[in-house]
Amino acid sequence: MDWIKKATEKAKGLVHDHEGGQSGGQYPHQQQQQPMGPPAPGPPSEPVKVDNITTSFRTCGLQQSNFPHVFRDGGGGGFVGGKHLIIFADGMYTKGQPPTDPSRIVSFVSNSIAVAGDGAVSGPPTLTRVTDFGNATQGPQQAVPFLTDQGESAMATAIWPNHNIAPLPGTNGTRGVAFTEVIDRNLFKQQKFALLYNTPIDIHLDAQSGTPVVSRPVKNLFNVGEPMFGSFCIVHPDLMPNGGDGYLYLFGRVSEAANHKSNGLKLARVRPEAFADRRQYEFWDGQQFGPQMPALDDGGAANVLDFSLDAFGKWYGPATGDIWWSPVYNEYIMLFQSGAAAVDDSLYLSHSTSLTGGWTKPVSIYKIPRFPDGYSYAFHAYPAMDPTGQRVPLSWTQDSKTQSCRIYTGEVLFS
Repeated sequence: MDWIKKATEKAKGLVHDHEGGQSGGQYPHQQQQQPMGPPAPGPPSEPVKVDNITTSFRTCGLQQSNFPHVFRDGGGGGFVGGKHLIIFADGMYTKGQPPTDPSRIVSFVSNSIAVAGDGAVSGPPTLTRVTDFGNATQGPQQAVPFLTDQGESAMATAIWPNHNIAPLPGTNGTRGVAFTEVIDRNLFKQQKFALLYNTPIDIHLDAQSGTPVVSRPVKNLFNVGEPMFGSFCIVHPDLMPNGGDGYLYLFGRVSEAANHKSNGLKLARVRPEAFADRRQYEFWDGQQFGPQMPALDDGGAANVLDFSLDAFGKWYGPATGDIWWSPVYNEYIMLFQSGAAAVDDSLYLSHSTSLTGGWTKPVSIYKIPRFPDGYSYAFHAYPAMDPTGQRVPLSWTQDSKTQSCRIYTGEVLFS
């Protein structure tokens, strides 16, 4: 969208100065918040059955923040320090109206983290309301830092989380990890391939303020031309039967490969304590785990899921989604959106009893809502918010030429 390019230019003068320090950083006081009841969920859709799985879908409305004028994209989350955190990509704070006119933008951040729920209201976390960190003047603060001493900068680099967060085993839930993609903004503005690498991040909550604190143990883990393991999603012990097997399982997507048969998902695993050490990873080669990383464009030989969608002559694989063990069906559920989100509204479902294979052919179960003058993307499910597996919260970003990008919520109901 043109407004994204304009906003990126505007960001050069407005981005929070993490290279020299940033104000804020305290858990927002209750008087800063604007407690509001969650919007009433819409009626469930007609049930859709895929093999033995029956689902219905309902919308739950716009995601609201304690700060009034937040426009952003991304999503994905997980429990850290007893709080369900939601992590976002590019975000803009405005004077009130959408940032389609850059003069309205007050501040811009490459990413941010919020707590699910309203800090002024007790009760279980809810996806329709989040509590951001920062201040009411400048809006949300950036969470994942740039490594300026290693060549990154707010003007040239984007850090775009679009994945879940895995509680790190062995830390009593006090730390979480994720694998975030880093983008060349200048190439992105030119509509060129802009992915540089992904970076492992380590998250904990400050003991005094409750603010998420993010560190980057290494600059880059997997590089352009390789699968970005973990940047699609992480399946961790809390999302596995019987507490898992001691590994984190990292899924990497393949899309727009030269050989469209390569499109789909690839898989790696690592012991939790070694999440930032590439030498400790094992990769699925189609038959077993081993030290050799498969090629990105291997014709699908190492894929655990094959998925390729033809859209106007280009073949797309998965874009964003989540995987978890369903206590309702006693197998893994995968929900995802394709990389052709601009023309494909579908929410796809696949299921399997094993992470390494046996995934059913993805089936479109619903059409994700969109604006008439835009499209929806950055879909995510939040299975950790519903241990029963019967009512799983969802989010997606709705983009519009007139309304910019905002996050909307829903639920998928399993019966």
